[in-house]
Amino acid sequence: MHKILLLLSFLVSIQTLHAAEEKNKIEVTAKHLDTTETTVKATDGVVVYYQDSVIKASSAFYDKKTKLLVLDGNVEMIGYQGTKEHIKHLEIQTESKEVTFEELFFVSENDVWLFTDKAHRSEGNYTFGMSMLSSCDVNDPIWKMVFSHSLYDSEEKYMKVYDAKVYFWDIPMFYTPYLAFSTHKERSSGLLFPLLGYSAEEGFIYEQPIFWAISPSMDIEFNPQIRTNRSVGLYATFRFVDSDHSSGKLRVGYFKDQENYIEENNLPNSSHYGLEFNYESSKIFSDKLPSGFTDGLYINTTFLNDIDYLNLQKTHLSHFGLVPLQESRLNYFLYNDDYYAGVNAKYFIDTRKVDNDDTLQILPSVQLHKYLDHFLWNNFTYNVDFQVKNFDRKEGTTLKQAEMKIPLEFTTSFFDDFVSLSLAEDLYYSKFFFGNESYIYDEFEYYSSIHKVKLFTDLTKNYDNFIHVLQPSLGYVKPGNESESPVEFDNLTEDQKELFSVGLPEEHYAFSLSHYFYDKNMKLKFYQRLSQRYYVDREYKFADISNEMQYNWEKWQFYNDVVYAPEFNKVRTSSSRISLYETEYYISVGHTYKKVLPDQPNILPANDVSLSFGYTYNQRINFNGGLTYNIDESSSKQWRFGGSYKQDCWSMAASVRQDITPRPTGYTTDNTFYVQFNFIPFGGIGTESMK
Repeated sequence: MHKILLLLSFLVSIQTLHAAEEKNKIEVTAKHLDTTETTVKATDGVVVYYQDSVIKASSAFYDKKTKLLVLDGNVEMIGYQGTKEHIKHLEIQTESKEVTFEELFFVSENDVWLFTDKAHRSEGNYTFGMSMLSSCDVNDPIWKMVFSHSLYDSEEKYMKVYDAKVYFWDIPMFYTPYLAFSTHKERSSGLLFPLLGYSAEEGFIYEQPIFWAISPSMDIEFNPQIRTNRSVGLYATFRFVDSDHSSGKLRVGYFKDQENYIEENNLPNSSHYGLEFNYESSKIFSDKLPSGFTDGLYINTTFLNDIDYLNLQKTHLSHFGLVPLQESRLNYFLYNDDYYAGVNAKYFIDTRKVDNDDTLQILPSVQLHKYLDHFLWNNFTYNVDFQVKNFDRKEGTTLKQAEMKIPLEFTTSFFDDFVSLSLAEDLYYSKFFFGNESYIYDEFEYYSSIHKVKLFTDLTKNYDNFIHVLQPSLGYVKPGNESESPVEFDNLTEDQKELFSVGLPEEHYAFSLSHYFYDKNMKLKFYQRLSQRYYVDREYKFADISNEMQYNWEKWQFYNDVVYAPEFNKVRTSSSRISLYETEYYISVGHTYKKVLPDQPNILPANDVSLSFGYTYNQRINFNGGLTYNIDESSSKQWRFGGSYKQDCWSMAASVRQDITPRPTGYTTDNTFYVQFNFIPFGGIGTESMK
């Protein structure tokens, strides 16, 4: 039978001891107990209940005078938060709560373990000697961190280590004299794992992210970098959540090039700097608006002096492409079931120009829209769209425009709803005001109307094994009246006419045919959309034929979209793709074709074959890749191949790729090799080589 021993009590008859204060009480159970006037010794199946921990040991010894509790032999301590500690020798000063360990093995609640030859704990803070840390298998850890000494705060779950070396299969991967990190998954300040790379032109690349967790709702990441053949730079990103429905990111950066690098690469700028701001909110004034109204705000802005400000970043914020013409947007919108209102602005920076004084900006545009509604009868519908736009710039003609569109439509059906007829009238009015220059006519007014007739049907038939939906239509568009004042559009100056265009559409007939096949579960199996126009007054009356179709067969997908120009008896554009999606892998092969024809001489031709694939070997290993190959030039435009491997405690990803990157002086073809090791839960070490 077990004897109950409470180690700080003088009631030996019931084998209990109590601490001076109830909160420091210690309880011990053991099979054998030896006591004297000043000592108590327990052996065989010793279990100690101390504060919030349960301690198992082969033996326990307590000195009542010194208030020292000593445990030996397979000591195991389990904390209330799930931590586990295995110790060869443990000493606890029950009065000061200081603890001394020998050969401590510590496991956190998320399976990060640490082994050290000696340790000391005081008020929840650990001091470790020579130690090894990992989250892999204890007997043969794939990765491990070895350090000379360290400090660990068990309350904050934060560790500081000194002279740290990271090994991967006993191969040294990384060294730092100081490293601090959190042992749980909450955000905390400190150094993040660095990014390493190599470029034939820029030399070795080293970026050291520094993370500052300001509060639960905001943080800052500093990204200083060095490129040995180029120079140094710094980027900083501020992230914040200002409400439960809004968040944003602000990034600034600066990079200064060395003089020899500027001369060798003929760069137009010696430094590269910029500012980016992204913000989204799904509610701004909704709480103060009438019932039924919803509003929101979207901001995506980029201000930079050249494109290398973006190229020098290792990670990018979400924008509208890594292209020389950078676009910034601001949208505020407000709507209910009947109306929509918006204030929009667009700002463009063409990095190919010395300055953007002559770049046209939209600052701002205001839109008011009345959704589709009926008037007089249910089948007589209309909507109204009103916009005011301000096209502004420092040099060159500017324009302010107010325009209104009012489509009117009457729809009726015949033959028991088998055939429908639509009669429509599109009314358009616009007023233009020119500025920033002196003109004979600084205003222009335009009005037009367009007549439309459409005969269409929407038929659905249910067969034994599938459902067929057929939607043919035949439309007729006739230009109506138009009015231009004070002169015709052609009499304006070329600078004025470059900013906008007016005019009526050509008289034409429009034919379209769409049909869809669904299985009994309403899964789309096949669709086709065919369309063509017939122009009454053209010399060659038949316009391009457009045909888009897709067939889904089991896990296969066949897609084609072709535009044929009968006037030239040529295919104008074509896009084809065959894809297979399996559980373990996917593969997609495509072809893109664009032909330069006399009526569109300025388009860029294309004749490219593309391939993309992914293969999951098992839950740990997968591969992916892609290729774009130009048939006419017999050369690859872009390609990539990579893979990843993942285990519970670590993962790695590697890839090699070729990309076309915009530069201040044009475009370059970059070949890149990238590899990254992630040591769970701490982060990753990555390296990149670029030529």
